[in-house]
Amino acid sequence: MTLNCYADNCIYNNSGICYAGNIDILGSGAATSTGTKCGTFNPNKNDLMNCTSNSLATSADIKCKAKKCKYNSMETCTASSVQINYNNTNCDTFISY
Repeated sequence: MTLNCYADNCIYNNSGICYAGNIDILGSGAATSTGTKCGTFNPNKNDLMNCTSNSLATSADIKCKAKKCKYNSMETCTASSVQINYNNTNCDTFISY
């Protein structure tokens, strides 16, 4: 289970892999991926105080508020791989059920 992140301007992104440790996906009413957003995204690469984890983040580390996503099980992501979008930090893995 991997968390692929194309938001390369995020402090937690290391060569396309997320190292935040824990991720919050926002968008409780989202019907599509564009209604979601990575709440952990931090564009300030100079803010090293917020970069507290050297742990590889996996989908099991995601607290997901997208209630209509088929991968959401009691606010935990069950997808085998997750991808965060570059342009708007939404969750491209979102699939409505």
